[in-house]
Amino acid sequence: MDVLGNPLVVPNLPTHKLPRQSFGDRLARTLSRFGLGSQSADTKLRWKLHDTIQATMASLSPAVTALAERRAPLKRKSLPVPVVVVRHPYHLRHVFELLPQIPATLALERRFLELLMTRALKRYGEQMSLTKGSPFSFEHEAREYFFAGFRLEKQLKKVNSPDERFATLQAIHTHYFHGRNYYYYALLRRERLDPDNKLFMLFARAIYFMARVDWNGELLDKPSPRGMPNRDELLFFVERDKSVMTRYRSDQDFQRQVKAVLEAFPAA
Repeated sequence: MDVLGNPLVVPNLPTHKLPRQSFGDRLARTLSRFGLGSQSADTKLRWKLHDTIQATMASLSPAVTALAERRAPLKRKSLPVPVVVVRHPYHLRHVFELLPQIPATLALERRFLELLMTRALKRYGEQMSLTKGSPFSFEHEAREYFFAGFRLEKQLKKVNSPDERFATLQAIHTHYFHGRNYYYYALLRRERLDPDNKLFMLFARAIYFMARVDWNGELLDKPSPRGMPNRDELLFFVERDKSVMTRYRSDQDFQRQVKAVLEAFPAA
């Protein structure tokens, strides 16, 4: 995992598109701290998203946070979402994990958070390109991790030693874990994915396998539902993978493959 030497700072955060909280929202939040009033699940989630936006902006650019707090005043120390030092996209995993779960009713907040992540990933890619001296691609990294895990998975049947089997399973899980993340980063960075790499299929396969790895290191016959994203969350990735969407519109066999993959995951 390539970690930057210095914290990631994004100079071009889209503060002009920052979702505003209404006076009513701020008043309701104040009252809620004293246990007054009742709020819907959507309202509570919207508040959480605004906190996440504030904390993410603070994590990526402290100078911008002052402006953000003036537009939606919340003291940083009161934020329930952590302000973190970012040297790798994984340090913002709480944001990435949240994005696919945001409902359409909060599309404005979701778009802004996604835009923040896109800017952060592009900046990280620029920094890694300078460090490595060659263009950096999340797609390339994802493909390498997926295939490394797949090669080990094929060898797993030949492993008899319990200790060696445990170590191999752990290595597969690690490769798939990083491959899954880097595919996600490639989508949000809006990289042009090569259709021949079939990253979405590898991504879905990796998630399915990871859900079969039990907490004690044993490989289950079937994936644990708790370890699986639901179909709506998986659609979040499909809709952002242009290599999938383009082929889906013109290839009926591929349509059936994608539908079969989605049906393997639990309904929302």
